[in-house]
Amino acid sequence: MATTNLAARQLRGANPAKLAQIGRAVTQLVGPNASPNDYKKLATEVACTVGVKDKNLFLANAACANVEWYGPNRPMAIPGKDSTPSYLKGELPGDFGFDPFGLGEDDIQERAAEELYHGRWAMLGAAGVLAPDLLSKMGVNIEPKWWNVGKELLEGKPIDYLGNPNWVHASSIGAIFFVQFFLMASAEVYRGYYESEEGAKGMYPGGAFDPLNFAKDPAKFQDLKIKEIKNGRLAMMAMLGFYAQAFSTGKTPLENLSDHLSNPFANHI
Repeated sequence: MATTNLAARQLRGANPAKLAQIGRAVTQLVGPNASPNDYKKLATEVACTVGVKDKNLFLANAACANVEWYGPNRPMAIPGKDSTPSYLKGELPGDFGFDPFGLGEDDIQERAAEELYHGRWAMLGAAGVLAPDLLSKMGVNIEPKWWNVGKELLEGKPIDYLGNPNWVHASSIGAIFFVQFFLMASAEVYRGYYESEEGAKGMYPGGAFDPLNFAKDPAKFQDLKIKEIKNGRLAMMAMLGFYAQAFSTGKTPLENLSDHLSNPFANHI
């Protein structure tokens, strides 16, 4: 509805001859036997292209998304509850009208960026926690307890990646610190550039940061933004669970899962 209203405003007062010319071009594009859905699809593609080209956030999100995840008709966190904050307008991926603490009231764009970055780190962290746990169960000579890796390094024990000393044999905490500092500093410099007016690409820089060209198709890209923030939120909750489990049980996530499945009524929260 939002894109329809926008189109109506754009066409109001247009030259009839120009409209006729546009109509003939549209007919050629969709074919003589086109259905109403064919016209709707073409109009959506045009609106998507215009929104991306003109950097119109709302138009791009609403028109490019294959599913209605944006705008006033998007799914809400609390269906039927008419208390959505005014700054949550459905313009950002993952905006389901839920912000009970008002964290985005002052700068919703900044809070959205911070959530996305934390979600990306959490997804990497969750994979890093589960990978050695799974590899250990597959017979690889590797420490399964993720919190023991740093502990052993502090105790002066070397770290062999994937249990193989011929790969990366890390034994100096100073060297690890400076390597990680360099990598993190480089990432932050790049992030600062892409958030600057010169970079102007913000949270989705693309290019070298999109080697598989996920953002090439604008419609697919809008859906992927939704999937990314959903998985990021899930990963943040998973990391919180990993921390709590490690502290309370001293076991890995897969060990906890195995215990729970063996006796769900006894081994739970």
